[in-house]
Amino acid sequence: MLGAKMKDSLDLAHGHTMDDLLSLLKSEWRTDVEDLHLDSCRLGGMSNLNILIHSVVASYVLKLPGLTTVFETNPFESEFHIALRLAENGLGPTPLCIGRLQDERNTPFMIRAYERGVVHASLSEISLHELDLVDTSLDRLAALRIPDIPSYPSARHYAARFTTKMNVLLDCWNAETSKLDSFVYSFRELEQGVATLMRNAPSWNSKTMHGDLRPDNIVFQSDRALLLDVGACCVGSPLYDIAYLSTEPLDAVDFERIIPLLAESDDWDIVTELTPLALFSALAWTLERLVHLENNEVEENLSGVDVEISLRAYFESKAKQLHMLLDGSSLT
Repeated sequence: MLGAKMKDSLDLAHGHTMDDLLSLLKSEWRTDVEDLHLDSCRLGGMSNLNILIHSVVASYVLKLPGLTTVFETNPFESEFHIALRLAENGLGPTPLCIGRLQDERNTPFMIRAYERGVVHASLSEISLHELDLVDTSLDRLAALRIPDIPSYPSARHYAARFTTKMNVLLDCWNAETSKLDSFVYSFRELEQGVATLMRNAPSWNSKTMHGDLRPDNIVFQSDRALLLDVGACCVGSPLYDIAYLSTEPLDAVDFERIIPLLAESDDWDIVTELTPLALFSALAWTLERLVHLENNEVEENLSGVDVEISLRAYFESKAKQLHMLLDGSSLT
């Protein structure tokens, strides 16, 4: 977990006061719900800006982009349809509306139902019972067939996804003025090692996986675990989700506790072998956000000196762990 210190109190969101933002939403969200108001405190998550909407009878979550760039297409469109399929199967909150604000940037947004429950800040806080609920949800997710989601036939193809995205981003990156040259060099070095390792990667069973399984993307209720932020869902390997979740702690990989509870014993070695890929994907997201921060493209509530320091520390920690794995050292 990054542990970045971000603004919890919202004065502005994407340049709008809460009253103005609500007015813009009301013009796009065709709803009969009355007495809506926006909470002045942001919910968790670093990729996007999440704001609670209250009414007399229910609560909702407004999701806005974490970046202030102009989006040619709505980045939440795929997530909306995936979330709808999960909600139909009791695996996530119901998405309600998707659209764009009528502001200068035509800011994209998504609204979903708010589900009450427990969201843990750290992997160590998740109980054994809750891990069992996660296991059930991942099994049910793996069995779903969701139309039009990306499909990756192997771990090598999945790794190439992050390389391709980073290539596009770094094509516009100015190395001469950037303070991220050492991070980019480290990423490129690790990229080659992961690509080589994934050529002989373990079985990849072509089932639906979450793709971003972190503690703050799971809502625990008494009898189920709901999955949030499902925009990275794809056809891949659910065992990757277990590897990704186990890499969440900042300074360690929680193999001994997580893997035996979420994977069959025959799959333990596969999860372990997918861990470098999970670390690599975490590094790719972190470097991407650092580049956007340097370009002043991150929403104000998700940026700042403390956020940058936290992201740099996270990158360095995970890069060190990945170097150890590629060198044949054990993390446990």
